[in-house]
Amino acid sequence: MKRTFLFCLIFCCFQTLVRAQQYVISAELTGFADRTKFYLKDTDAGIIIDSVEIKDGKFTMKGKSSEVKSFWLFARPNNDYRYTTFLIGPEKISIRGDIKDFPRHVQLTGSKNQDVANKLTGQTRDLWKSRDSLVLLLRPHIGQTPTDSLKAITNPIGKQISQIDSLLELATSNFIKENLNSHSGLREFYDKKRNYKRADFEALFNTVDPELKNSTFGKRIADYLKVGNVLKKGESFYDFEANNINGKKYRLSDYKGKYILLDFTETYCGPCILSTEDLKKLSAKYANQLQIISFYVEKDKKTIKEGLTRDKPTWPCLWDGKGTYSEIVLKYGVAGTPTFVVIDPEGKIQSRFSGFEKDENGKGSLANRIDKLLQP
Repeated sequence: MKRTFLFCLIFCCFQTLVRAQQYVISAELTGFADRTKFYLKDTDAGIIIDSVEIKDGKFTMKGKSSEVKSFWLFARPNNDYRYTTFLIGPEKISIRGDIKDFPRHVQLTGSKNQDVANKLTGQTRDLWKSRDSLVLLLRPHIGQTPTDSLKAITNPIGKQISQIDSLLELATSNFIKENLNSHSGLREFYDKKRNYKRADFEALFNTVDPELKNSTFGKRIADYLKVGNVLKKGESFYDFEANNINGKKYRLSDYKGKYILLDFTETYCGPCILSTEDLKKLSAKYANQLQIISFYVEKDKKTIKEGLTRDKPTWPCLWDGKGTYSEIVLKYGVAGTPTFVVIDPEGKIQSRFSGFEKDENGKGSLANRIDKLLQP
């Protein structure tokens, strides 16, 4: 009898612990057709962890989580991408809204961690709405030859966007000051790390509660501080070892003695895809002078395989499974993709630049830069 009682007690305690580590996402949404599939992505792991079809405007997702994380919920109704992001730990969150409310006007309630994030969302919602409308005005002109008449249209819009961006930066900075000791505050603090002098950034982080320092977002900041200063032009390169998707190891220093072009890329980044043509041409044109190495700034191996199958690169393509939190990515100062770092034959950083575009003659910006460097 005593053994039975003890077993029941242990079982009940175990069930309580399991429930305590569980998150529950309940959604009531309008505007989505029945059987529209929603996907839940763990943004830290970089993988989709759950999916569900909506029925009668409702769906529920459940899963285990022992810590607070950032999630990305999205759907593609009629190829129209709709998404929202939120913070949640082992707790419940309620999502309410219409299809037109995505991404920034969806109601996210029930999670104490998301409640803090909602403060910044509320303060910046109108600014984002204005910015999004201006971006829509610019979109038809992207890729066009920058004539005087086009500049007369786009420059004033660009100026308004810059003004809004300044207000968004100010709102985020104030939010961080007021909410640094929270998961949401630490997430924003990390994202805006380049707005701070390193010493000031570290000093502020030292004021954070020890428990939060040990959280997902706290560890992310600690890793960034551990890496040290971002490499500058003229400094010696940061050597690293990484694998291709088949597990073969490569070391950057093995290619010292010729120019190295580090290509920090992502599989479904538009400019990254466009730059592939330039990379192929440069690899063939300067085979004896230049070594291209692509490094994938993402975590999902399956996604990287899709990109390699599509692009068929002939140079080493590496990854370390850590995404944007990789020590390699942090050390080389990669804030977006594509980012290119040129290392000279002596192992010094020659240049670092981001983005890709084509000029009025159809020549890519990457080819232009490398040709100027390597052509006699």
